[in-house]
Amino acid sequence: MLKKLTLWYCLCRLIGLRRRRPMLASMPGALLGLLIGFGPVLAQANDVWTLERSVRRVIERAPEVRGAQAAVDARQGALQQAGVWPNPRIELRVDDKLGRDDGAGGTDFSQLSVSQPLPLSGRIGYQQNAAGAELNAARAERRYLLLRVETQVAQRYHALQLSAERLQLAQQRLQLADELQRIGRRRERAGELARLERLRLDLIRESAQQILDKAEGAYNEALGRFRAYLELPAQRTPQLIPLKPFTDLPSLQSLQARLAQHAALQAARQRLAAARSGVRVARAARLPDPELRLFRERDILAGRRQQVTGIGLAITIPLWDRNNGRIAEARSQSIEVQTQLLALERDLRSRLQKSFLHLHHLMQLGDHFRTRVLVPADKVFALTRKAYAMGEVELLALIDANNTYFDAYERYLQLLQQAWLEAAELRLVSGRLLATTEQEHRQ
Repeated sequence: MLKKLTLWYCLCRLIGLRRRRPMLASMPGALLGLLIGFGPVLAQANDVWTLERSVRRVIERAPEVRGAQAAVDARQGALQQAGVWPNPRIELRVDDKLGRDDGAGGTDFSQLSVSQPLPLSGRIGYQQNAAGAELNAARAERRYLLLRVETQVAQRYHALQLSAERLQLAQQRLQLADELQRIGRRRERAGELARLERLRLDLIRESAQQILDKAEGAYNEALGRFRAYLELPAQRTPQLIPLKPFTDLPSLQSLQARLAQHAALQAARQRLAAARSGVRVARAARLPDPELRLFRERDILAGRRQQVTGIGLAITIPLWDRNNGRIAEARSQSIEVQTQLLALERDLRSRLQKSFLHLHHLMQLGDHFRTRVLVPADKVFALTRKAYAMGEVELLALIDANNTYFDAYERYLQLLQQAWLEAAELRLVSGRLLATTEQEHRQ
């Protein structure tokens, strides 16, 4: 039934019975979805995939996200370990000294000692600071990973959107070409059309078929990449929302003001803090921890066996090894991380401004193209078909109007997709996550 209605609609447009043609340019993709894909959309209404839903599924399943969370857990364990004091050491001594001294012979326990290193240099505090900064860096890295995953999902999602729209446009183009071919053959049999013009109509139809075949191949490739990344079953065909103009563009000033909170910059700052704490740890390690020793031993005093209790303190003198090499290494690492942070800030500022200007230009270009090219091409195509049906224009004018309209529509779809892709890039360089990703980050 849907196919008959679609063919009836195309035939009415060809013979000029519709005096006022709806403008496809005013709602790109929507009317095509009604004409061609209305039935499948209703049948799979519960399988409509938005960008947010796609991102949520990837975040739930992506091994990269699990790996980033494992890195956070590992840094949490390192922070816990960084504040732990070194363990004491117990020493038990057994010998025959007492037996030899008093002539009784045998072996006895002669000494029991407990030694405890004392981290008095502040090393543990510096280690905790470094481990805490590494933990914060891992959390920021996880947030930045979510940004990159979101961008990769958006690239596949918008590629599938464009290929689906192109497929629908190619189907409509072929249906109109079929109608033209049937009308041309009927007019040729009636003697109203030359064989050369009928052959041209056949070429239009074959060209439309080639375009449809190419669109189907591109759609299947995009669908395969989308399915693989979202781990969807092969028999599942997701329905995406149609492409529409991008409108949610914040001001450049607000994006630049929030750039300091970018996850990549936060991770770099935390790594710099950890590196600086590493320098303090290396300096504190220049003097090893003193060791407190408590001992109790048995000895021969005044001709009889007696207990002796004592305390001792061992201090290592940094005479030869002053840990200068490790201190220099830690300083160099700190400088290296600082230069990486400065370079990252410079690159993000540049990319943010470039992406914002590009997206703003694409939005203006898409709106201008729709009003100045697509809508006039739509009107010219409708009037040319009506005039051709009435014998007022030649076939070449109809071919030109046909190609102009469909080429303009495809170009408009490309502009829409480029704007959405640039919006994903802008979210990445500005550090703005979708609401779905924000919720996952808080969890």
